[in-house]
Amino acid sequence: MNVNTTLHLLLIEDNPGDARLVSNMLKSSSVRYELYTVPTLFEGVNLIEHQEITMALLDLSLPDSTGFKTLTSFLQRCPNTPVIVMTGTNNELIGNQAIKAGAMDYLVKGQFDGKLLGRSIRYALHRVKNNQKIEATARNLAISEKRFVEAQEMAHFGNWEMDIVSNKMLWADEIFRIFGFPLNSMVPTLSDYISYTHPEDKTKVQDFFELATKDGQLHHLTHRIVIKGRSIKHISIQAKMNFDEIRKKLFLSGTLQDITKQKITEELIIEKNINTKASKIKDEALADISFHIRTPLSSVINLLYLIEKTEIAPDQIELIDGLKTSVDDLSIMINNLMNFSVLVSDKIEAEKESFEIGAFMESMKRVVEMRTENAGIDLTFLIDKSMPNKIISDTKKITQILYNLIDFLIAKTERQKSLFFKARAQKISVKNYDLIFTLHSEGLKLDKEEIEDLYAAEKILEIYSPEDNEQNKLITGMAIVNKLIKIIAGNLSFDSTGNADTIFQLTIPVEIAKQPLNIQGDIPNSPLRILLVEDHFLNQLATKKVLTSWSDQVSVDIADNGQIAVDKYQENDYDIILMDIQMPVMNGIIAAQKIRATSSVPILALTANASQPEEEKCLSVGINDYLSKPFKPHELYNRIMAILNPIEHQS
Repeated sequence: MNVNTTLHLLLIEDNPGDARLVSNMLKSSSVRYELYTVPTLFEGVNLIEHQEITMALLDLSLPDSTGFKTLTSFLQRCPNTPVIVMTGTNNELIGNQAIKAGAMDYLVKGQFDGKLLGRSIRYALHRVKNNQKIEATARNLAISEKRFVEAQEMAHFGNWEMDIVSNKMLWADEIFRIFGFPLNSMVPTLSDYISYTHPEDKTKVQDFFELATKDGQLHHLTHRIVIKGRSIKHISIQAKMNFDEIRKKLFLSGTLQDITKQKITEELIIEKNINTKASKIKDEALADISFHIRTPLSSVINLLYLIEKTEIAPDQIELIDGLKTSVDDLSIMINNLMNFSVLVSDKIEAEKESFEIGAFMESMKRVVEMRTENAGIDLTFLIDKSMPNKIISDTKKITQILYNLIDFLIAKTERQKSLFFKARAQKISVKNYDLIFTLHSEGLKLDKEEIEDLYAAEKILEIYSPEDNEQNKLITGMAIVNKLIKIIAGNLSFDSTGNADTIFQLTIPVEIAKQPLNIQGDIPNSPLRILLVEDHFLNQLATKKVLTSWSDQVSVDIADNGQIAVDKYQENDYDIILMDIQMPVMNGIIAAQKIRATSSVPILALTANASQPEEEKCLSVGINDYLSKPFKPHELYNRIMAILNPIEHQS
């Protein structure tokens, strides 16, 4: 450490007396420094984001974090800032764990002075410097090794060795791939190699190895192997005897290369492989995009809800409403993106949940108003008083159906024309209604053939030209509409008789949900302790605030991953667990399995991977219910109350 260098030290300590003591010690430590002091982990992390900090001195017991979690949380959020742990507990085990976790040193309060503190800081800086050198060397070695492995993979080429006494072989990763085996899944022998050789080539392969072990010359052979009993690959192998000076023993070594592509040139096989891989990459990319959009979008929805509950100026209300409309529109677009899988999947099923039809229609109205305004179209949006208050149906699929129908009509409507949307309900029985949506645009007249095309959108999608993007988009949307309507047992009809405009009428059967007699029935009236398992820092803050603002009876603990959740549950008594699924260290599925092994505590899954397989996976391990991100606060409240009071919330 350069003695003339000024160190920017951050002391995270909530005890003013301890903070003054450390400050005084630093003055006698012969360290040139500038000290920043904050009382909470949150403020410390925030300061590091805006100020260059050389090293942090971290107390483990803080107002917003206690124990070993304080260190792990700091390391997760500030991985590039060296840290020295300070604690009042003289426990060597904790000290060793802190060092193993990533702390530079460990000091016990009351057992160090300025001299020892200065020595600890200098030692930590020296260790950081050494670690940086080691990491740089490791990175360079890893890069070299990676390039070598990539070169082997690109050339379908790998090296091997064989003990001539035991005939045990050592294969490079690429040879496992060539034979179709998982990496390092076996300790291969010469017998294994020959057993996968084509029957017609076995004799010459045996002769090749026998000759290579005798004369010390370089030998080369081309032969075939049989993969999984059905496909054939052409192999080029080289071998030569060598002597290991260290082990003082002879061994056979060589190279092996897959030369199948040089032997087989049929373009159809190559094209099929490429298309299959491209399709897989596209599906994986689509799922990844959905996950990484849904997670921050969930935070946005929760934060907007919290902002609405604060005192805001009248002119800000309009801005917030605009943000809510944009979020609703974005949510629908994400669902629409993912619903392209509906066209090729037979496993999509209707999902029933209770929701307030008034709030649903208000959200739909905001989205339609925004889209028609952008398109220069006048909108008439009517909601009949016959609509029930609360119903049970598949709100996501209804949203997608209406969204795509409106998208179709907007595309077909000229600027300065009008679009009409009307919603009403028709009572079928005491518990059953039909929701009836009537839509049409001014001047839109479809002939019989065009209407038949809309009914057959799933089939005609295949024959449209790839260059006709706009038409393909509309037909794809109508294909999604047709399939989703079948799933929820609805009906779509078109009336284009006479000279009137073409009228779309959508009918969806729904059930009436139990109407709450008192709004307090949907608010906890006794202490409710919740464990929120979530690794996304902003989602932690927003979701906790949403839950605690629901009722003063609610308290929330946070676990950053599944392992911490399991540990916390074993130490505490929670009424319900809100479990994220995709997390580091231990995911939500494994955590739920571990908790279910000893407890029936209610678990509600919160995940950004909105898919039927994900839901089935959650339910199969004993998770009670599933809510996909982004969700609105009242949806979360309803799910929690439905799990805790299943008789009162049978919907």
